[in-house]
Amino acid sequence: MKKILLLFVILLIYGCNKPKTVLICGDHVCINKAEAQQYFEDNLTLEVQVINKKRSKEIDLVELNLKTNSDGKKEIAILNKDKTNENLKILSNKEIERKKAELKKRKKTKKEKNEKIKKQKEVKLVKLKEKKIEKKNIKIKNQNNALKKKKNANKPYQEIVDVCTILEKCTIDEISQYLIKKGKEEKFPNITKRE
Repeated sequence: MKKILLLFVILLIYGCNKPKTVLICGDHVCINKAEAQQYFEDNLTLEVQVINKKRSKEIDLVELNLKTNSDGKKEIAILNKDKTNENLKILSNKEIERKKAELKKRKKTKKEKNEKIKKQKEVKLVKLKEKKIEKKNIKIKNQNNALKKKKNANKPYQEIVDVCTILEKCTIDEISQYLIKKGKEEKFPNITKRE
């Protein structure tokens, strides 16, 4: 029983493994992930080839639909899978080194461009903040000037008179009686009017 269980676990682990794949950059196998990423950024396509040691001789429906005749019409043809696969270019060590150096240069220039763009954005933000502060200051000054003008325009000029100069005796009782008398003589104030 233990042997069957052990065999089942081994088969389960073996069946859950991801098949080995290779990324294709145009006509050759990608050197590393950086080249694959750069190729994808340039072309917006990336091919993935599954490396399968057990080549089956079965006919694939996708492969059947790939073949077209000279008129442009699709033609059903039975072909082996090996005939439709493109041969991939194998890079030499010098070509691999050259590609890696090119990738480093591209990465450097991209980083420099990003830094320049970032600095330009920071400068623009600082200028925008300064302009906003200037606009706020101007707005506040204009509001203050407008308020001063409104205060002066709505109120007629009146000379402030001390109540004690009008009354004979300047006591609290006389001042309160004087203010009550003045209040009864005047109309109700307009409380909806803004100053």
